Amino acid sequence: MGGATPASGEAAVPATASTTATASTTATTTATAAVCGSSSLNGPTTPPPGAVVVPAGDNSGVNLHQANTTYYFETGTHTLGTDQYAQIRPGDGATFIGAPGAVLNGQRLNRYAFSEQATGVTIRYLTITGFVAPHDEGVVNHDSGDGWVVEHNTIRDNSGAGLMAGATNKIRGNCFKDNGQYGLNAYKSGNTITGLVVADNEFTGNNTEDWEHQIPGCGCTGGMKFWAVNGADVTGNWIHGNHGPGVWADTNNNDFLIEDNLIEDNDSLGIFYEISYNAVIRNNTIRRNAWASGAERAAKGDPFPEAAIYLSEADGEPRLKARTSKIEITGNRLENNWGGITAWANADRFCNSPASTTGDCTLIVGPTNTSRCSAPAIAGEPLYTDCRWWTKNLDIHHNTFAFDPSAVDGGCPTQYCGHMALLSNWGTYPDWSPYKGAVIQQSIVHESNNSWHDNTYTGPWQFRVTDMGTRIVPGLWVGPQYGQDAGSTFDGGTPAPPAIAEQDFESGTTTSPYAPWYGAAVAHRTGDAHGGTGSLQMTSTQGSGSAVALDNFPGYSGVVAGTSYQVSLWYREAVATMPAVTWNVRWRDESGTVLRTDAISLARKTAWTEAAGTFTAPTGATRVDWTFVWNASAAGPAFQIDDLAIRPAKA
Repeated sequence: MGGATPASGEAAVPATASTTATASTTATTTATAAVCGSSSLNGPTTPPPGAVVVPAGDNSGVNLHQANTTYYFETGTHTLGTDQYAQIRPGDGATFIGAPGAVLNGQRLNRYAFSEQATGVTIRYLTITGFVAPHDEGVVNHDSGDGWVVEHNTIRDNSGAGLMAGATNKIRGNCFKDNGQYGLNAYKSGNTITGLVVADNEFTGNNTEDWEHQIPGCGCTGGMKFWAVNGADVTGNWIHGNHGPGVWADTNNNDFLIEDNLIEDNDSLGIFYEISYNAVIRNNTIRRNAWASGAERAAKGDPFPEAAIYLSEADGEPRLKARTSKIEITGNRLENNWGGITAWANADRFCNSPASTTGDCTLIVGPTNTSRCSAPAIAGEPLYTDCRWWTKNLDIHHNTFAFDPSAVDGGCPTQYCGHMALLSNWGTYPDWSPYKGAVIQQSIVHESNNSWHDNTYTGPWQFRVTDMGTRIVPGLWVGPQYGQDAGSTFDGGTPAPPAIAEQDFESGTTTSPYAPWYGAAVAHRTGDAHGGTGSLQMTSTQGSGSAVALDNFPGYSGVVAGTSYQVSLWYREAVATMPAVTWNVRWRDESGTVLRTDAISLARKTAWTEAAGTFTAPTGATRVDWTFVWNASAAGPAFQIDDLAIRPAKA
């Protein structure tokens, strides 16, 4: 499903992005990093002054390990011998420069090209290919040396990761193409990577060995991956056609800027920010991602919302030093990905839980302090808060979200694609977890300062919220129950929150959910309605008190405490003489307890008349129902109702 990649020596240029972005977004429309096969990879034709000239051919006898030395690799293919551990172990401050056409080839024999812990190494203008690093290891900077500068190289067709990264590495203007696992893997034992720059590179076709299917659930594939990096700028890259996610930050990363990238046609997620903190994701164009992984889920009947941007237990955390205290996603254009943004929190995933896939604890408790998050202490503060990654302080604004299901993978089923999501699971595990039940579902939706606002939507977007079973339309998403996307537009307009209840009595002859309570009969009536042809008639069957109630206890759901609701219906006399009727609107909690009753009087009217009121749902209210009560002097009088609605009041 990934995008096409250029043949050897052929430069690919990213297609121009759609020009329909609004003024509210400034996402990049062309990549700054069409690198592979371009002239920017050609090194100097003459060696720098004082450089050691390395001729093409077998370089196993050349001393390439001296500190503060510049090596100039002449045009042609260079090899390091036939031993699997033959490699360059650079000295501190060494520089390696390739002439045009200089290739360092591992011959599918050598594991590593550059290794060990030297600092301040520079590598420029080389093609590095044919090395066979094992799974989870890398070819260039195998041991994650600090202070390396890696610029204008082609790192392609290797096993493992093309490049490992250390602290203050500057990785600029390179082509990472068709490597077996990752283009880049930023991991260092001890979690000491800081100040990382990944700018103006091209990452394409990586994970050729399809590790996610070789080791299901390994979380070990994609264009680039970051582990416990404290401070990274990922800017101006063209990340496309990788067989996995494009950008993946996994486990205790902090202080990321992901900006001005073109991320397209990756088989899986465009950006994956997982159990990590504090990031700005800004002004990226992200399109046609996750078609393969989304279709794979759909084929299994799995509706989990595969996304262009996936935030899994991602926290804005002001207690950690960073350029932001939020997860801010702004100014991006997301176009025809399998999905939009999914914000997810696994209720069972926290420090020291068997459900956590990492052995590290949170950065707040300390990565090596896992044992602190144990029962019974974890049930109390501060550990209750500090022992988990929550998915909190998300600020998603001024983005453009464009979705045409017919353009996604030749047409995608909308029960699976075109979703935004803010959700969790029901907590069940382990038995000592303090996060069981709906605790995290309630937190991520209502208590964690997670906000979508001022975005522009085009297309039939849907929203999964709270849990996998709740898939809603924009009107509910923006309504009082969830209160999201204030100031946003949907196909040029603002959706009205749907009614809690809306009854026009046009469906056949049913009277449900109305039922006689005492001294009354209920019937569907055809003709002479207020709107359409159907209405509901209530008739006195005795010359004393009468009442009609609903039989849908505990009533209609979706009420939000503190929200004002417009309550209205139309009524008229059906058989003289209509008595005075009281319409009692009853606000209930989830258990069905009536918290308050608001009464609306229906005086005798022979013509259709509207009765209405505006009421604020009381504290604790989640449901509503109603009754009609009257006292006729004899059996026989009747009245009709039609077009009843309870909906959020207009501001």
